[in-house]
This record gives sequence, structure tokens and C-alpha cells, in this order.
Amino acid sequence: MTSVDRNELSPEQLAQESQAGCRESFELLVEQYEKRVFTYLWQFTGNSHDAEDITQETFLKAYQNIHRFNPAYAFSTWLFTIAKRTAISHFRSIKPSEELSVEHEASVIDPSAALEIEDEKKSLWTLARKLKPKQYEALWLRYAEGFSIAETARIMQTNQIHVKVLLHRGRSLLAKRLQQTGADVVL
Repeated sequence: MTSVDRNELSPEQLAQESQAGCRESFELLVEQYEKRVFTYLWQFTGNSHDAEDITQETFLKAYQNIHRFNPAYAFSTWLFTIAKRTAISHFRSIKPSEELSVEHEASVIDPSAALEIEDEKKSLWTLARKLKPKQYEALWLRYAEGFSIAETARIMQTNQIHVKVLLHRGRSLLAKRLQQTGADVVL
């Protein structure tokens, strides 16, 4: 099969080809998911260096365990589950390194970038990050990553009802906090 043909395959089909020993198919999966997994892990860890390390480790584990992937489920759900478990294991064994504070970054960049950072402080996701970790994770997986309730539950290793409760409570708290800040965002 040519690489042009492989680009037209679904992630699940690419994973099946990877199970059969096709490294090019796995490389395509990495290309498709690398940014999403990194972004998820950055949101999860709050640190880009840790997120990079955990992203690499996630794909290594996925490659080593591709034979365990069940094509009856979405590849993205399987991969994000590995990412989450890898992050949890990482933080059990290693103290995370500290990211430069936004205030420090603002002091070494131009004024327009400082304004952009200030806008980011007020952004919805920055506000959401102050929610309970499980609520934030459910909101991120559902709305930023676009996973279904069932896929979110699978990644979070819980049931769909619990995810719905987390989403409801997270949205409610977020709406209250948005009202308190006077933001014009509609949920």
C-alpha cells in the first residue's frame, strides 16, 4: 500500500496495519495525534517540558502495546487512556519541574505579547483550570478534544453518568465564575 493510500485510512485501520508490523502506519498515527496528545498532557500537567516527555513516553508505550489495541473501539480513546495513565505514573515517580510564571514571561517580551498573555489569563480555559481536576479534565476531553461522553468516560476510567455529573458541575461553576469576572462568554 502506498503512503497516499495510507493517508486515507482511519486511525483504527492504521492501528490494525501497525499491529501487522507496518511502521509507516504507526508514524502516520503519531503525526495525526502528536499535537492533540501534547496539548492534552500540557493541560493535564500545566508544564510543557513534562508534557513533551510524557507525550514521547505515551507513543512509545502505544507502539510497544499496539497488539493490545481493540479495533472495536476508537484509537484516540485508547491512546488518550495511555496518555493519562502515563502522566499519572510520571507524577508518582518524579516531581514535576516548574514552568516559568506568566509574570516572568511578560517581563521579557514585548508589550503586545504581554497584552496577549493578559487576555489568556482571562480566557475560559484558564478559568476552567481552577475547577476541580476531574471537572477540568472532563470539560477538556469533551469540549477541547471533542470526545463523546462514552469516550471521555473510558479515558477517565469511570462511567458515563459520572462524566455527565462532572460536566454539569464544571459548567455550572464555570458559569458562576464567569459572571463574577464579568466576562461575556456564553456557555
